[in-house]
Amino acid sequence: MAYIVATATGFPDTYYPQEVLATVLRKYCMTMLLDFDLDQIDRFFNNVQIKGRYFALPLDSFYDPPGYGTTAPLAIQASTDLCETAVTTLLARANLTPQDISQITTTSLTIAIPSIDVRLMNRMPFPSHLKRLPMGNIGCLGGALGLSRVADYLQGHPQEAAIFMAVELASTLWQGSLQGDLHYMISRLPEEPILYSDIISTLVTAALFGDGAGAVLMVGREHPLAKPGLPRIIDSRSALIPNSEHLMGMEVVDTGMRNILRPQVGEFVKIGVRQAVDGLLARHNLTLDQISHWIVHPGGPKVIQAIEEEFGLAEHTLQLSRDTLEKVGNLSSPTVLYMLDIFLAGEQPSPGSYGLLIGMGPGFSQEALLLQW
Repeated sequence: MAYIVATATGFPDTYYPQEVLATVLRKYCMTMLLDFDLDQIDRFFNNVQIKGRYFALPLDSFYDPPGYGTTAPLAIQASTDLCETAVTTLLARANLTPQDISQITTTSLTIAIPSIDVRLMNRMPFPSHLKRLPMGNIGCLGGALGLSRVADYLQGHPQEAAIFMAVELASTLWQGSLQGDLHYMISRLPEEPILYSDIISTLVTAALFGDGAGAVLMVGREHPLAKPGLPRIIDSRSALIPNSEHLMGMEVVDTGMRNILRPQVGEFVKIGVRQAVDGLLARHNLTLDQISHWIVHPGGPKVIQAIEEEFGLAEHTLQLSRDTLEKVGNLSSPTVLYMLDIFLAGEQPSPGSYGLLIGMGPGFSQEALLLQW
């Protein structure tokens, strides 16, 4: 369907160790006199097995957060900056110019009207007739889903080159939404104990997500850069588990935005990914033992463990997922693009080898891509 020619990533300059972020939350709860077991903050921040995360928006004003009118423009600028970094590197690696690109697809949870791709086009000399596909509201699924849809596009436009880029800023939630949400829920917990599960979900997501951008250059089978040895996206398959949207996502609440990640996700991941993978492999008469490489979105340690258990994988098979989570956290949609960039920078698989790239996210949805070298 499509050849992957080059990959690139972009990260902010600021990197916070996990213990620093946990301390910030503990101090906030103490400053606000919130009656909550603060040791739980350390427990959840340790359990996700992350050393640190990149933040585009620093925590200088955490105890006196700015309004949304201040945060939103900063988030749009930072998202565009990260995309520009990634795409500039991407084009240099492929020895192409913006004028060589026919289509660009973007995914992000950053609210920007006009969209981030338009803002990037005003910085870089892309052709004004560039075909654009901005996608939103996808979250962690976005990286895998975007790769699939660009590959679909190139199937019908085999002579063209396309860019897919993803950017997410979890640090925007630390600019007031997280503080306000925790203050609201913890202060009402004695009268409304049902809020406890939402508090835990909020703490887990606060411990998991970081900022970053990823970009991938793909070409159709008749493009001059479509050469043997490059990984190809052979096919993809989507899976949606009905009536499971409560498991993962983002809610608008009175205090801002609330990240949702329910503990049942691990079990539902097994169901959804199994449906996507089995259907994809059956369509190509392949079996699991023919898959040499797995690039799996690390939603968290329990998600990684669930995939290992469901498919009977050796522990080292998903080492890239564990390393990614440890180093940069869950980047949401750019995560699998970052992992693909790391994977392609190493020694490449032997010709004919198969791999799977898997993402999952709100819906509750899964996307599996079949790769071949």
